[in-house]
Amino acid sequence: MEHVVMKKMRECIGWGGEGDSILAPGGAISNLYAVMVARHAMFPEFKEKGLKVLPQLVLYTSEQVSSYSVSC
Repeated sequence: MEHVVMKKMRECIGWGGEGDSILAPGGAISNLYAVMVARHAMFPEFKEKGLKVLPQLVLYTSEQVSSYSVSC
């Protein structure tokens, strides 16, 4: 069922049903996924070399979001 729903969602946004997608159980984990995807887009070597090769990354957020979605 998940594959059928995700294919329909990809069609709705104009990807023609092709591609990868994931269902997330809530906003906090969705934000975490987004941060991880952004980090990978900027630093694809991270998975092979680890955190020590990256510059110190900073995440800006509002007080409302950080109270439940981004922790220190």
